[in-house]
Amino acid sequence: MSGESGLEAAFESGVAKLMIARERRRNALDDATMEALRDALIRAKRESIGAIVLCGEGTKAFCAGSDLKEMAEQSYDERLMHTELGQEIGDLIEAHPAVVIAAIEGYCLGGGLEIASACDYRIAGRSAVLGLPEVAINALPSWGGTVRIPRIVGVGRARELVIFGRMLSGAEAEQWGLVARAVDDGAAVNEAMELARQIASGHDRRTVSIAKHLLSFGYGIPARSGRHLEYLADMNQLGSDAVEQGVARYKS
Repeated sequence: MSGESGLEAAFESGVAKLMIARERRRNALDDATMEALRDALIRAKRESIGAIVLCGEGTKAFCAGSDLKEMAEQSYDERLMHTELGQEIGDLIEAHPAVVIAAIEGYCLGGGLEIASACDYRIAGRSAVLGLPEVAINALPSWGGTVRIPRIVGVGRARELVIFGRMLSGAEAEQWGLVARAVDDGAAVNEAMELARQIASGHDRRTVSIAKHLLSFGYGIPARSGRHLEYLADMNQLGSDAVEQGVARYKS
């Protein structure tokens, strides 16, 4: 599973930019690039990064999913390990203490969309193409797509994507709620970086992390249990220096 990584990572002023740099392969993910992405996410945790922008090299693709050329040469066990790595990356993003923003240009397909769906916020160029075409090649969305996508767009629309292979433009994805914002083509990365800088400089990282966990892990549990989690989190948060500093900013 080792090889030359196709990931470029930049860390500066509380913001990490993680770019899948395999433009000639439409930024498809091979094992080496996925390992590098996993390691970069872990590094961002260690370095107390406040916001992460995940993007693809160029404007033709955010990520076209798994590298099928590599997959064709893999054994059954190697393919399972590839799936495990995809799930690990999605889980790392979802539970990451930093806000993770997907900046989508061009194709965002299969595993690319599954990884984007684990992010906290998605910005897409209006002409981007988003979809889950796995079933068409007798494969399955297996990096969390059948779990996260229905939570975002609803089960009915998720069926259109997964079973019928419907493709959405960035503008349509905004209408569906699959992306938060559709912007002019070519502008997604700059928009995402600007938002990331605002978050990293203006939000308490610990508070954001707790809020993310409440949203991610409170979803789907009984309402009373969710409120109890909120209460326990608030018991911890209300006595923190971050709250004191936040309240002080609004004192007259």
